[in-house]
Amino acid sequence: MIRQTEKGVLLEVRVKPNSKRFALIRKGDQLILEVTSPPREGRANLEIVRELKRRLGKDVEIVKGFKSREKVILVKNAKKEDLETIKRWKDTTD
Repeated sequence: MIRQTEKGVLLEVRVKPNSKRFALIRKGDQLILEVTSPPREGRANLEIVRELKRRLGKDVEIVKGFKSREKVILVKNAKKEDLETIKRWKDTTD
């Protein structure tokens, strides 16, 4: 799910660690974030922040779910229109 707030845009995602590539996949209303890093010692979280910041060009912060696969990520100072990139990322129906 994608939500606009005063601080930016919140992404509610389910993280899939140890994937072959970094990818954000929309499956209906659900966002699945595939990361290559393992879920140990904060490696997956670091990859999430680094890659989203690089791809979106905005500051990114995990605000909920530091030790969970269910995370809420804040893309700071972003407007919903700025995240058209997300809508173009892979959409699956299976």
